[in-house]
Formats: sequence, structure tokens, C-alpha cells
Amino acid sequence: MIFLPKNVDSKQLLEGIIDLGWDVIGILQSYSKNNESSNDFQSKLKIINYDSGPVTSADLEISAFIKKEIKRKFPFACWDFLSEEDVKNNKSKQFESKWVWIIDPIDGTKDFINQTGEYAVHLALNYDNKVVLGVVPIPSKNQLWISFDGMGTWCETRDSKNILPIKINAKDLNELKIITSKTHMHKKFKVLIDELKPKDTIGMGSLGYKIVSLLTGIGDLYISYSLPGGSSPKDWDLAGPMVLIKNAGGYFTDINGIDLEFLKEPNFEQKGILVASMNLNHKQICLRIKAIVKNNNLPLG
Repeated sequence: MIFLPKNVDSKQLLEGIIDLGWDVIGILQSYSKNNESSNDFQSKLKIINYDSGPVTSADLEISAFIKKEIKRKFPFACWDFLSEEDVKNNKSKQFESKWVWIIDPIDGTKDFINQTGEYAVHLALNYDNKVVLGVVPIPSKNQLWISFDGMGTWCETRDSKNILPIKINAKDLNELKIITSKTHMHKKFKVLIDELKPKDTIGMGSLGYKIVSLLTGIGDLYISYSLPGGSSPKDWDLAGPMVLIKNAGGYFTDINGIDLEFLKEPNFEQKGILVASMNLNHKQICLRIKAIVKNNNLPLG
């Protein structure tokens, strides 16, 4: 039996959030340069700059829309919201409920602005450090990735076809295609990658887009490496994608192979080296990364 807040039915929740996911995809696709209803992408998309990176009118629209629709669909549920855009405007955040929706309205805003297609929306329902529901819409692919506690992970498309994740494997390191950020490959990270000697390294945008690429077999291993004093992924970057890969039988851990914990105030940061894979040898891979860090005196965030 799926554990949910009082006054929330599991079937209605899943159906409501899937409908919401498709609505979000429709809104973001309406901004597309290729969409005939949007004659001028740049004029429709207003870019608002914050210190932590670009924010657009679409980020704010999606954030407000998700919260409004969840409240409308489930008016009697007692839960809170942690949206990236709310935290940027108000650094302090207090929760009255153990049920918290963690939202990244557009993960990969630069890719959204540049229309590379490598962006996603992250939505996760967290209870007392357990993510019970995750939804990651990928507008450029017309895909809605879903994970619900006890039901596994799957993908729905516009024509109702379901795409299932690849099965977990046991590839060796030299067989792996490693997915990394295409904008955060610092020198220390390059040392780590060079020492791992993977089959290939693939740079991508949004974290959700990266994790879906693991689930579909485009890549085999994702690594995030944050330096001390530098920027780190936040809960809204990770919660939705994390539950997708975990409920598909995979892993998303820190360098010690320990599962991630969420809603750690005040900054909701996930520092250091994070590793995700669909590989049975995940713990051994983490040990290898840890050894390289130690042998090369690489710093950890």
C-alpha cells in the first residue's frame, strides 16, 4: 500500500500529476522557436538575471502553475512546496508539513534559452526524506518520465506508448560512457575523468535530461563534482531525477555510496561528488572514484 497524505487517493494523485506534467510540456513547447503560435521567441521569453544564474518568465510561469494546479486538484491535502524560484526570492524557508513538493520549473534554463532541447522539469513529492513520487517532463522529446512508490519507473509519450528503462547491467569502467555537465568541467574534474579512462564522455544540459539518458542507455554513468566554495546541485536539481533511477533499480549516491538526503537547510545543497548509474558495480565504481580523489589530492565540496 502506498503511503500518502490524508485526503489524497493514490490513483487520483497519479492521474492528476500526469495531466499536470503534460500541461507543463504544452506551456514550454509554446515558447519554442519552431512553434507557429510563437512568432518571436525572444520577445515572449523575458530573461530575468539573478546572481545564481538566469531565470526566465517561463521559469516563473511554470513554478506558479505547478503550485496552483496541485492546490486546485488536491484542495484538502496538507503539504508544502520547495520551488527553486521561491528560494531565490526568499532565502529562508520553513515547512509546516513533512510532505513537501520539490520543484525545479526548468532545469537547464540556459539550454531552454538556447533551445538545445536539453532541459527538463523536475517535480518530486518528499515525505520525511523519502521521495514517493517523481515526474520529469522532457518537452523536446514529448516524454513524461514517472516514478511512483511501489510501481517502478516508466515513460509515457503523446501517443500513449510506454518506454521502460534499460535493465541494470554490470559493465566495467572502461566500457562506460560517462555523462557530465557540458558547462561545469573544471580542471580537477578532468583529472578524475582522465584517471577513470571511460569509453566516452558525453556533456549534456539538464540533470533530468542526463538521468533519462542513463535510463534509455545513451550513457552509463553520471558524475557531478562540486568544488569547495563553488556552486553545488540543490534538492530541486536532484529529487525528481533521483527517484526515477532508484525505482528503476539503479543508484544515485554520494562518493561513499550513501543515498542522498533532502531538505537540509539552509541552502538545500548536495556537495562533493555525486554518482548515478544503472550498474550493479555502483559501489565499486564509487570506491574507484574515491581512490582517485585520494591519490590525486583532489578537493571535495
